[in-house]
Amino acid sequence: MNTVFLTVMVTLLKYLITFVHELGHYLAGKLVGYPVPLVTIGERKPFWQVSFGGTLFIFCYGFGGLTLMGSSDKVSRLRSSIFALGGVLFQLAAMSLAYITMGIGNEDNYFLPLIFLVLNGWTIAVNLYPSIIARNEAYYFSDGLLLARIMKSREIHHE
Repeated sequence: MNTVFLTVMVTLLKYLITFVHELGHYLAGKLVGYPVPLVTIGERKPFWQVSFGGTLFIFCYGFGGLTLMGSSDKVSRLRSSIFALGGVLFQLAAMSLAYITMGIGNEDNYFLPLIFLVLNGWTIAVNLYPSIIARNEAYYFSDGLLLARIMKSREIHHE
């Protein structure tokens, strides 16, 4: 397989995986009644943005992603947990569907699904690892740290 083709495919797949993950947070937030003012795909210079359903979607160069939950009087541990896990759960569902449609067990098409599976697994592991992420001089919790804080708290106070 050509190295340039492989590099382009891995880059496009990783960007798509990040988009699917952040879309999962967006959909989970909307499902539980939270406002979602911003979804960012990428972490460098923006190249396109669109506003949809009261949410600004910004597409940037790079692979990171961020979905911000707005203030709500409907905050609860369950709702916040659904929001925190929304990215990973939607990503797992999309990954399973895509992996099946790309051809499990097909001898002619094993390499691309394998790369897709490895990139998804890596992205899920990174997101569930409890850490603090610095972006644009602000600090955000990873999905894992957000979920850990939700589980440890007796009450949720949204700032």
